[in-house]
Amino acid sequence: MKKKHRFSILLRVSLLFIIAALVSAVLSLVISYQFIINYAARQGRDIAVVAGLAVKIAIGYREEFYELFHDEAFRREIHKDFKYICRSTDIQNLYLYTIDENEVKHDIIIASNNDAEEIRMNERYGYGSGNHRPLYEAERQVLDGNLDGNYELVDNEYGKVFMYILPLVDDDNVLAYIGVDFSFESIVEIARNDLKVGFLYGSLILLLTFIIAVILIKRLVINPIQKLSEDMRNFAKDKELNHEAFENERMFEDEITDIRSSFDEMAIDISKYVTDIEALTQERVSTQTQLDIARKIQCGIIPEEYAISGNGFDIFGFEKPAKEVGGDFYDIFKAYDNNVCVAIGDISGKGIFAALFMVMVKTALREKIRAGASLSDALTEVNRDICLANPENMFATVFVLLLDVTTGKMKYANAGHNPPLLLSEKSAFMEVESGMALGLFDDTVIEEKSLSLKDGEGILIYTDGITESIDDRKELFGEKRLQEEADFIFNQDREFCSARETVIGIKEAVNRHCAGCEQFDDMTCIAVIYHKEEEGGKELSPDIASFKLVRKAILGSLGESEHTRKVILACEEIFANIVSYSGADNVYFTIKRSGDTYSVTYSDNGVPFDSVSAKIQSKEFEELDTGGMGIMLARMYSRDMNYNRIGDRNYLEMKFNIKG
Repeated sequence: MKKKHRFSILLRVSLLFIIAALVSAVLSLVISYQFIINYAARQGRDIAVVAGLAVKIAIGYREEFYELFHDEAFRREIHKDFKYICRSTDIQNLYLYTIDENEVKHDIIIASNNDAEEIRMNERYGYGSGNHRPLYEAERQVLDGNLDGNYELVDNEYGKVFMYILPLVDDDNVLAYIGVDFSFESIVEIARNDLKVGFLYGSLILLLTFIIAVILIKRLVINPIQKLSEDMRNFAKDKELNHEAFENERMFEDEITDIRSSFDEMAIDISKYVTDIEALTQERVSTQTQLDIARKIQCGIIPEEYAISGNGFDIFGFEKPAKEVGGDFYDIFKAYDNNVCVAIGDISGKGIFAALFMVMVKTALREKIRAGASLSDALTEVNRDICLANPENMFATVFVLLLDVTTGKMKYANAGHNPPLLLSEKSAFMEVESGMALGLFDDTVIEEKSLSLKDGEGILIYTDGITESIDDRKELFGEKRLQEEADFIFNQDREFCSARETVIGIKEAVNRHCAGCEQFDDMTCIAVIYHKEEEGGKELSPDIASFKLVRKAILGSLGESEHTRKVILACEEIFANIVSYSGADNVYFTIKRSGDTYSVTYSDNGVPFDSVSAKIQSKEFEELDTGGMGIMLARMYSRDMNYNRIGDRNYLEMKFNIKG
């Protein structure tokens, strides 16, 4: 299981506080900014209202107020009041103006906190002049009937300004408009100062809260959990509890004390349970340990799956015991010269005794065949040896064959085992003499027979754990179903059907039949397929779809693995180049296996191209599909590549190491 990174609770709490502080700071900025805007709007309205009252008082609610606007003395009086308001409230500008039906502004009074700016504004927008600047949105909303006033942030020749507009109303009649300008910088400065003070106090409060929280968490959570963890480790070592020391450190009960109490109860129960288990199952544990060791040893002697292939043959074996150790066995090995030996056996009984007896039979049989004995002599001598040392009166059925991979001639001998299945165009069981099982009679003589396999034919040998597997209706898998399944698997793509595919197909068929049922007997199955070596190899159509034949052949001989996938990828890239760029209409491929070398050779009648010595120029990613990428991958995954042009044909051989 992947190791997890360790993060302490205090670290996570600290990160939580930091995130909370950052979020609080952002929220403070947003809230502070909105507060200042609202504050400026309220202040602008209040100032505009005061200015309006000053104007109304000066007018005295006389109906000739429009004429008063032309009175310079009246304007000076109002300007004086506006000037006072500007300086006492620290606003930037305060002005009184009208808007005619053409939306042209006519300034009546302009007052400013800055005398120079006021002079400049009066020179430009003084009384009597018209300001044709487009109306601001706030002005337009007031003009459209919003008598409560409105505000807006604007950029003009005086910088960024916060402007508040309020209509001067008398009996629902708009006399004029009062404008109040704040310097946006002054608003920001106010917000900045307030934020500094707020951030300082907030930081102090947050820091104090963090320190208190850390102290409390460490005292109330971390320390008790560490103490509990230490007690758990000590309990795992010596099964002793230290509950009193824990209780003395706690002033009150809480969730931690609940956990501690639960742990103490669990520890007491575990101690009692372990004591009972040790007393009741010590012998069983010892026996199980021995069985596990025996199983590991047996797996070393007889692997669950084993494959061997080469020029002219392809062999795959599978074994699955019903118990920890089984009585079935199989053996696949190169005997001598060009001969490969395959043996399968079924020992009577189950368990350790059957496993030991199986090892004795398997080892003796291999030694005698490798020493050059015929199959008949080997089985006869093994039978005589085990009859002399067989106090438990056990016996074994054995079938053994010897295949000459250069000619396809097969010698075989049967000692009471199930008849093998001949894999061909119409698979059928071979008629062989049953013979006598080994270990019964010391004078038994086992006979040897021979058979010549044709190219592509094979032999399937198995134990009765295959045919006698039963489903939930107590129905046997049976020899007929075995024949039908094997014939279907072997002949659905016979030219490239591998021994592995055949055996795995049989295994899956048995599993489907026995789904949900317990396996009661060992199951073993081996397929041997003979392939006559052909000079020209196998022909492929010049289209990428035909590569499936190459893939199937490689999988059949190497089996599924990461290394096999790389071999297939390299071969596919080279074949894709041949199909796409050579112009060939005739392609052959040949697969050979020699020692630890696996080679695939392509032959085509396309244009000459040496993939081995061709220089691959650097390309952009989008250009890698134009041929260079495939050659690069083929070179990367193959051990060696050789190219020859013979006559009008290209010959490219790729060599790979055999792994596994």
